[in-house]
Amino acid sequence: NNHKLKFAYKIFILLISSLIIISSPDRIFRSILLHGLRVTSSEETPYGNVTIAEYNGEESIYYNQRLLKYNEDAVEREEDIHFAMLQSDNPENVLIISGAINSLIPEIKKYSTNRIVYVERDPELSRMQKTHLPDESENLIIENDDAFSYIRNTDIKFNVVILLLPPPSSFSLNRFYTLEFFTALKEIMQDNAVFSCSAGINPNYFNEESVKLFSSVFNSLAEVFRFVTPVAGTKLYFIASDKEIDISFGSLTSVRKIDNLYVNSDYFADDLVASRSAEIRDLMNENVRQNRAAVPVACYYYQAFNLSKNLNNTTLVLLIMLTFFAVPVFLITREGRIMYFTASALAGFEIIILLMLQLTIGNMYQLTGLIIASLMAGLAAGSGIRIRGFPDKEMFYKILILIGFYVFAGLTADKLLGLNTRLPVISLLTIATFIPAFITGSLFRDLTSRDISKAHVSNIYTADLAGSALGFILFSGLAVSLLGISYSLYITILLTVIALAFSFGNKPNF
Repeated sequence: NNHKLKFAYKIFILLISSLIIISSPDRIFRSILLHGLRVTSSEETPYGNVTIAEYNGEESIYYNQRLLKYNEDAVEREEDIHFAMLQSDNPENVLIISGAINSLIPEIKKYSTNRIVYVERDPELSRMQKTHLPDESENLIIENDDAFSYIRNTDIKFNVVILLLPPPSSFSLNRFYTLEFFTALKEIMQDNAVFSCSAGINPNYFNEESVKLFSSVFNSLAEVFRFVTPVAGTKLYFIASDKEIDISFGSLTSVRKIDNLYVNSDYFADDLVASRSAEIRDLMNENVRQNRAAVPVACYYYQAFNLSKNLNNTTLVLLIMLTFFAVPVFLITREGRIMYFTASALAGFEIIILLMLQLTIGNMYQLTGLIIASLMAGLAAGSGIRIRGFPDKEMFYKILILIGFYVFAGLTADKLLGLNTRLPVISLLTIATFIPAFITGSLFRDLTSRDISKAHVSNIYTADLAGSALGFILFSGLAVSLLGISYSLYITILLTVIALAFSFGNKPNF
């Protein structure tokens, strides 16, 4: 009976597994995430997810849950293109960064262009769009490269640059709304060329959080370009140039005989557009910090803006996070606290290293895996290898070395960010990740080998996980965004110093 039950259980698991594989579970879960839509295709790439969905027979393309292209998208595509293109008298070379290029090409071709360069990191997304490109796209060049890397290496000088990436909702996306990116971008722009971007939707009513978000990007642009003009459309656009910007879109389309469905004098009253633009310009706070690569404040302001839409839920979430990740420090032993704070510092350091990788090399997904692998290898080696030759109070000296390493990292971070050569940067970041992980893993070994009882080992392991969780949240959500890379590294020092304080009074480990 027992044998038959086990056999039936195996058959059941096999059938369930087969059904899951055959039924394309990813489509089912994507349908749940995209409520109300019928998902017809979902494909994972090394860079994201491409989903095709239908609503009442109309097809839309979603990239990483963001609506990229849909039928009858005249309003959005015309705003994306014409707000910037109408500013240029001779838009020969046009650079489009991301976006639905097959939808945008017909709009760009209303102007006399010699070359259109489309930069999209995900080859699968650009391949999908290639099959639907219109016939008049013979002068289109598709570059599957990180936009930051592309502008550093191209020799082409552009008349118009249009950034159509999502808002700075993450460290990765924030890079494209920074002072450093705008400065590098200007190097590949012709004199009096035009740049356009949007840091988020047009909120109509601007609360404090939205003002800070848009002001941080606006102030960064104003540092690089002489003129920056906000334009309210479906999104809040910033148009920047070294020449004066004319937002009389109704008049401009008529004079230049641009045949649009939406951006024309029928829908745009030039005096109202100018009045609204002036109102938004007055809201921009010059005292808000510029968005920098090493201090990604726009990313923090974007998250704060989203959370401000429902303060009740925000408070509840913060209380739950505090309960699960911060309260355990009061419930664990002194040795557990040593592990808690060193693990928290290591998690924060990993976040910083990953950000530095993106800022120096670009959004390199394979190399991100290498950094994580180096961290895990360091933890495994440290917890598995017995380090001999330390004097008494071995744990004390290990933590002291860890503090010294974080101090050194804080002092040299800016120099490392200035490097552009791939191999040295990758090597240094990989080694920099392995060293503190090795020492932290060795501390875990020391703390668990003193008492091999289940209760003690469980206590140390719980402290390790809780500390790591707190570190990830603290650094990715607050410290790096508000304080920047260098000062965040000093927080890792502070956390490790607290661990050092708890190490006093512990018996030496022989």
